[in-house]
Amino acid sequence: MNDERWEQLKTNIKKKFSVLEDKTEDLMMDIGEGTVKQGEQNILVVQTPAGKIKLAREIRPRVLEKKLHYTHQQGKSATMEYKFSETEKTYRLRFSKWDENEFDWQELKAEDLGGIV
Repeated sequence: MNDERWEQLKTNIKKKFSVLEDKTEDLMMDIGEGTVKQGEQNILVVQTPAGKIKLAREIRPRVLEKKLHYTHQQGKSATMEYKFSETEKTYRLRFSKWDENEFDWQELKAEDLGGIV
């Protein structure tokens, strides 16, 4: 989902439901050398008749290559090395519903959204 379609989706949702939260966060990843920014996440939380729904759009650089570096030393684990594209991006859209009993977000599948939206 490119930027234009994301903005169009947000506009349509804002017309139907009240927006509780609209923000952007960095996606951080722990690697051997420390924590690095791996992408960003756009988050939209809306109040629907079925409860609170969260849409999270992840934007990450495309993985071009993965290398697994093995070690035969006791107590050491293998490490994964990634090579990312500087121009190409991947997008992922996730839907979650707030669970009042668990006080946590429960991820939904696309087919679960039919009765909500």
